[in-house]
Amino acid sequence: MRLSKTINPLLWRVIVFLALFVIISGVIGPRIISGGILFRDGFALYGGVGKALIFGCIAFALLVRHQKVRVALRPWRPTLLGWMLAAAIAFTISWITIHALLAGERNTQTLLLAHGGLLACLGLLGAGCFGPANIQLLWRSYKRAVVQSTAIAAAFYVFLLGVYALWRPLASVTLHSVRGMLSLAGLPAVVVPPRTLVLDKFGITVAQYCSGIESIALFTGLYILVGLLDWQRINWRRYFLVFPFALLGLSLLNILRVFGLIMAGYYINPQVAFSLFHTYAGMVFFVLYSIVFWSVAYKYLVAKPVKQEE
Repeated sequence: MRLSKTINPLLWRVIVFLALFVIISGVIGPRIISGGILFRDGFALYGGVGKALIFGCIAFALLVRHQKVRVALRPWRPTLLGWMLAAAIAFTISWITIHALLAGERNTQTLLLAHGGLLACLGLLGAGCFGPANIQLLWRSYKRAVVQSTAIAAAFYVFLLGVYALWRPLASVTLHSVRGMLSLAGLPAVVVPPRTLVLDKFGITVAQYCSGIESIALFTGLYILVGLLDWQRINWRRYFLVFPFALLGLSLLNILRVFGLIMAGYYINPQVAFSLFHTYAGMVFFVLYSIVFWSVAYKYLVAKPVKQEE
């Protein structure tokens, strides 16, 4: 039996969990940001922690693929929908209390329910996607991979905090690139210092969340991790040669993303541009880019063919 057959069910559950996580973040993130409470009530912490969680899950999937331990997961059952329902209730509690924060009802109970609801929603989603029995099985079977991926996620969070310092020059590049593309599309925009684009219908500030710095940090971390895991097979000359071109491609994709969101906001609804600028929408582009990149580049970067474990 090939290892991939036992890993695929786990990989799919990881993918579903991350997809639900991104959707929830995309729904509640714009509400927090537009209400001006992102940096007031501690919600800003979730941005970096969320990226670290995503990277930790990716690291866990990669570490599991390099282990020879075979685990047969219990099949997903409709009874796990109860955990999903509980997650929905926790999300609703958080949504209501965040609305109360926006209305000025700022007290200890409201803050605890807002944050607690979000965290409980995340934990309950994990139980609904994997199942409590499978979570215990994964811990017993992949305890080392869980500990390693947790440490990797923590290290990535520290790395991300350092990389954030580079967002301003990257945002400036994105700003002027998008302005040039808008001019070519017949939509002239005026730059208002330091990083605001003003069109005749609305204005958009190209800040940290739309600079692409987080996607670059995630891709860099993933690139390093793949190199470390496959260090015996990697063609190091190609590995270091390809990396800057890979980052350039990711940066160009982010510029296209920002341009596309502004076009959608201009011709459909300005709120589209504002909302999606400050959510995990960029993660979708990062995931798609990573899938395409590694599907094409992995065989080129690996000096020796990867042997299938029987």
